[in-house]
Amino acid sequence: MTVPPLIVHAGEREGVQTAAGGDIYADLATGEHTGGTYYLVHAIVPAGGGPPAHIHTREEEAFFVVRGEVTFYVEGEHVAATEGTFLNVPRGTKHQFKNESGAEAEMIFWFAPAGIEGMFAEMAAHPENMVEIGAR
Repeated sequence: MTVPPLIVHAGEREGVQTAAGGDIYADLATGEHTGGTYYLVHAIVPAGGGPPAHIHTREEEAFFVVRGEVTFYVEGEHVAATEGTFLNVPRGTKHQFKNESGAEAEMIFWFAPAGIEGMFAEMAAHPENMVEIGAR
């Protein structure tokens, strides 16, 4: 599938506040834009923000810390990720991140392949079911 180039300026994206500790996720490129190859998300993670530990069974996930500091827990390893840190999390790997720094952080997430996009909106609409939604 051929898709046209995509340019998203800062003022053109809207964030969705998630059930993950108040994180705000904004789509940069969805599967619709990438022919299903990946999904790219811009995230603002407030102090105390971040999801519970989880495993993705269908997609790889990668993170790039743009600003601030975020603590990652990957397969029992504790990683203090500061500005410029990149983490790749293969599918099937238990992981979690939490902003324990006391200041807002900013990250970019990649998911490959695409397809997980609707999960964040569903979690925002039904935060009481976050764990069940994420387990699908």
